[in-house]
Amino acid sequence: MDMQGATVNPVDASSRITLRDHQVDELDGKVILTQGFDENLYMFSPEQWPQFAEKLGGGEQMDPDMDDLRRLFLGAAIEVDLDDRGRMKIPEALRDWAGLTPGQSRAMILNIGTRWEIWEQSRYMAYMADRRAALKEFARRKFGSGGGGEPEAQQQ
Repeated sequence: MDMQGATVNPVDASSRITLRDHQVDELDGKVILTQGFDENLYMFSPEQWPQFAEKLGGGEQMDPDMDDLRRLFLGAAIEVDLDDRGRMKIPEALRDWAGLTPGQSRAMILNIGTRWEIWEQSRYMAYMADRRAALKEFARRKFGSGGGGEPEAQQQ
């Protein structure tokens, strides 16, 4: 599965987003949508979803933090069919969560490796602008300042 890159598509007046042909080819006619952490949506293929959902099934059954994660992801999850033109209708509750306004918003669809994320475009741009300094610092720690992929030596 090609899980990298981004596309920007309008949300039409009927609350639909049209996926690109290469995205549609990977999805077997349907997706699973749920809430994301950052007022965005997570989108999974039918093959990806069980692996993600299984991780939420573990842990203590009476753990309040796990219950909150289950509410966020499992409680909001819905299977959405793609029509013959590669369009999916975003359900109202998920549309509201992500700030996607029919006929007005532009949806940014990001392939990030383990899932897709759907963001309202201006919300995504603001989020990334806010996170830029922290991301640079994380990348410096992770990959080093030389860009060669080697972390810098820890100072004593």
